[in-house]
Amino acid sequence: MAVTQISRIQHRRGLQQDLPQLTTAELGWSIDEQRLFIGNGTLEELAPSIGVTEILTQKNIDRGDLTRLLGSYQFFGNAAGYAAQTGSSSLNPTSRSIQAKLDDIVNVRDFGAVGDGTTNDTDAINRALTQIYKTPNQETGLLPRRTIYFPGGTYITSNTIQVPPNARLVGDGINSTRIQLTQGNKKVIELCDSRFLTGASIGTTGGILPSMVEIQHLTIHNSNLTTSVPLISIDSAANVKIKDTLISSNTSAGTYVNLVAVSSTVQQTRNIVIDGCILAHGGNAITLAGASVLKFQVLNSTFDDISNVTVDGGSVNGYTGINNFHGNIGAAARMTSATYWHTYGENFDNTPTLNGMFLGNLQRGTAAAVGIDTTDSSIMLVTANSSGTFDYEISSSSARRVGTMMFSSNATTVAFSDEFAETATSLSANLFLNDLNLRCSLASGTATFKYALKKFN
Repeated sequence: MAVTQISRIQHRRGLQQDLPQLTTAELGWSIDEQRLFIGNGTLEELAPSIGVTEILTQKNIDRGDLTRLLGSYQFFGNAAGYAAQTGSSSLNPTSRSIQAKLDDIVNVRDFGAVGDGTTNDTDAINRALTQIYKTPNQETGLLPRRTIYFPGGTYITSNTIQVPPNARLVGDGINSTRIQLTQGNKKVIELCDSRFLTGASIGTTGGILPSMVEIQHLTIHNSNLTTSVPLISIDSAANVKIKDTLISSNTSAGTYVNLVAVSSTVQQTRNIVIDGCILAHGGNAITLAGASVLKFQVLNSTFDDISNVTVDGGSVNGYTGINNFHGNIGAAARMTSATYWHTYGENFDNTPTLNGMFLGNLQRGTAAAVGIDTTDSSIMLVTANSSGTFDYEISSSSARRVGTMMFSSNATTVAFSDEFAETATSLSANLFLNDLNLRCSLASGTATFKYALKKFN
């Protein structure tokens, strides 16, 4: 463009509401809002439109005006190789403000959380939860609810995080996002009603009881050495899922904290799922207390360094355990008062006799196979004060035997009977129960011994 004339720039100043039509290149300064404008010029001067154009200044950025000045957002989908139709026609696309687009995702750091492992993020996390889930129409309106995202980091807390109905907390993964409480006498997370009441007050003022809650891809940890309360408390709740999350304490020897405590203060707790989680360093991993809990599922999870029991079932009605691994534990699930409970594919590292399937008190042990020879070999231990049966098969290259052994034991000895059939060529196997040991040996040669246990506990 050729410069034809250099002129003195005219400018005006005043209140924003009094901004006039500026002449070509004339500046206008809004004193009250501290905004700067320049005149577009006339159509005769080839200006694309008559009016004024706002000039971006530091004040715009400080006030957060940048998203407004950037204009609108429209999805194109060019990466898929075509222009997506987002509106009623390609000529009428759907357009949204940049601010609306950014607000689709709620980041806990937008509310002041830092996640640096030092800053106390308690107030910031609770502020995010109350602002997203305790709005005036939270109890009936769906619009304000969002997933609250916790980017990777350690979020230090000094008080309980209260999680209301419909909340969804998602992190970057077990080894990436950690909510870490430093107090031993407080819960890390406690489900609350829609008015953020818990304990004896939950649901007492008309608030909606906790329901439709999801916690995923986090570590929930208490770093205090003398933790005396559960890490996660679920009370009078329905339809709760904790997925791909590590729940662990830092308790010293002799302290037996419950990691997850489930109760029913004002309503039967029901439909709770723990899936793909790790529960470590506690007394009881899960306790189901109070009124009968209905339909509790633990799936694909790991229990480790549990000094007492993995699941204290209480009077649960409908417990299901599927494909869980039990490492260093004091004892397996305790279901003495439970009804309609069953487990499948449970693996016990230090108590292999519990492997298999449980249909209530009936255990069907995992089928196993071992090699036997002329040595008197112990196949497996029989639990004291129990009774049941073994189905077995002994086979070699030339002979086969199949049978069922029934047994009944007291604290030290066991009585048994064996019914079997074998080929014309006998294996000459000596199979018996002695001092709670199932033992077998052959007169000669080698064979494979396959067996499966079935007994009532």
